[in-house]
Amino acid sequence: MEVKGVAFLARQAHAEQTFGAERWRAFLAEQAKRDPIFAQPMMPVTRIPADAFLRFNDALTQQFYAGDPQTYWKYGLKSAEYALGQGQLKPIFSKGEHRRFALYTPGIWKGYFTQGELAAQVQGDVAELRITGVPQPHIYFELSVMGFASGGLTYLSGKEVSHEVLKGFSRGDPEVVYRFTLPS
Repeated sequence: MEVKGVAFLARQAHAEQTFGAERWRAFLAEQAKRDPIFAQPMMPVTRIPADAFLRFNDALTQQFYAGDPQTYWKYGLKSAEYALGQGQLKPIFSKGEHRRFALYTPGIWKGYFTQGELAAQVQGDVAELRITGVPQPHIYFELSVMGFASGGLTYLSGKEVSHEVLKGFSRGDPEVVYRFTLPS
């Protein structure tokens, strides 16, 4: 499994904005010693081996967020706010299109990862998202992706969106299933 460079660039933008470019460069130099892929310039289409990307995110979370696993959820929220507010998804979605966004999430998965699948179903006021086929079930894939979905649904609906975790890598399950309650 590979992760596309766009996911790395999102982490970089957030870290530079939050902690400063100098601190980011020092962190990245340390990561490049362990995984040389981080020594090369990253493009949105660069393919990063998933194991290196996960080590990178674990180290980032440890160094900047005291290892708090809920930081992965926050990465997703911030990425959704950016993507919908000023990034690549802004021209695609308008306020109020949260149901269409939920159905679009499988395409977002494919834009970031080369394996695994995200399926979405919307019935009434419920959106169920399911991640399957991930060869390296890590909480990053669960929390950042479902955080992205939650952030996008909240951003587009203008209301807080609640969710229920039915299955998750964080619970030792081989797949992830979240149920979101959509506002009317």
